[in-house]
Amino acid sequence: MKIYTPGHGAFMDTLIMYGITSSIPSTVKYKVFGSAGVFEIEFVNNQINIDWLAKSISNNIFTNSQSIEQLLVEQLRLMQADAQRKLRTFLEALSTPEAVSQELSKYLEPGHAREEGRGRKGQHVWLPLYPHIGKYLTKEYRYESKSYGVCPMCVVLAALGFYRAAIPIRLPPPERSSQVLLLTFEGFVNEKQLGELFSFIQNPAFVQDVINNITIRRGARTLPSSTFIYVILASFSSSLLKTLHQSAATWKVLSTTFDVIRGGVVQVRGYEEVVVDRFLSSLIKLIDMDSRKTPQVLPLSRLDRLTRWLIDKEEPAAVEALYRFLVTCRSSDLYVASRQLAKALQQGLGKDFCEELACLVRRA
Repeated sequence: MKIYTPGHGAFMDTLIMYGITSSIPSTVKYKVFGSAGVFEIEFVNNQINIDWLAKSISNNIFTNSQSIEQLLVEQLRLMQADAQRKLRTFLEALSTPEAVSQELSKYLEPGHAREEGRGRKGQHVWLPLYPHIGKYLTKEYRYESKSYGVCPMCVVLAALGFYRAAIPIRLPPPERSSQVLLLTFEGFVNEKQLGELFSFIQNPAFVQDVINNITIRRGARTLPSSTFIYVILASFSSSLLKTLHQSAATWKVLSTTFDVIRGGVVQVRGYEEVVVDRFLSSLIKLIDMDSRKTPQVLPLSRLDRLTRWLIDKEEPAAVEALYRFLVTCRSSDLYVASRQLAKALQQGLGKDFCEELACLVRRA
């Protein structure tokens, strides 16, 4: 059996894909093919049918309904009271296998979005699930500023995917903004790779040490969006980084900055798409080089400590220079980063760490 995401664009279709795949038990084999922001989910076992999948999805919705509301409404404040009531109604309506099965049949063929969209009937989709309808993006990308109607199933699956796979970072007070990072891909990814991604993002240690960490939240305010994306990726475990790098896919991060203004109105203040394969490759090279050393330098741990120290010392230029080098691996960028870091630290980086960074140039 194959399931297709509707075609609402890369951001919402990625959320819907995560909503579906996070519902599938880890023992079930499947693969996901992403292309041009649309995803095809294919099950290896021919005995999997729509009713079985509907039961898995409805269980996921029922189990996480309150947590979805709490994240979107209470923690991030990305939904107002009226939207919360509608979301709750949709979640309750689609918490039974029978209701999900009826709606999920629309996903058995590609192109469900043709029945929905701008100026169509249906629930006007909310910004955190589809930021491209925001005033910022309608102006930037010249979209026509019309209501974008979608069905309750698309809303619920996207909200579920947001809860299970998005990385939301709240900027520190007094600002009322959040930067939401969403990993997406083109190519093939399997159930083990996605399962590891879900487990890591929802691991309490990652939530406490990264998502809710005050230094990281300061970084969301002071660093350029692309640099902040790299900082977050560098905080991933070595195992997850290797999993992403070894997959048959090209990875990209979709970054959206949401701002809550007077009256609780949500606006999109920034959007960026960053391909991260070259950066992932640099991190993997550092990990592999270090694994052959005795004693090990642990470059990713050192990079994390250094980054947080620089953020706390309000040295965003040094952080930006360092991560630019990790993306380009150019000797000229290493020179600039070294000067910026020496100025900020008032000392060198340490012989072993510098040697490993320099090896990236030779291996680039």
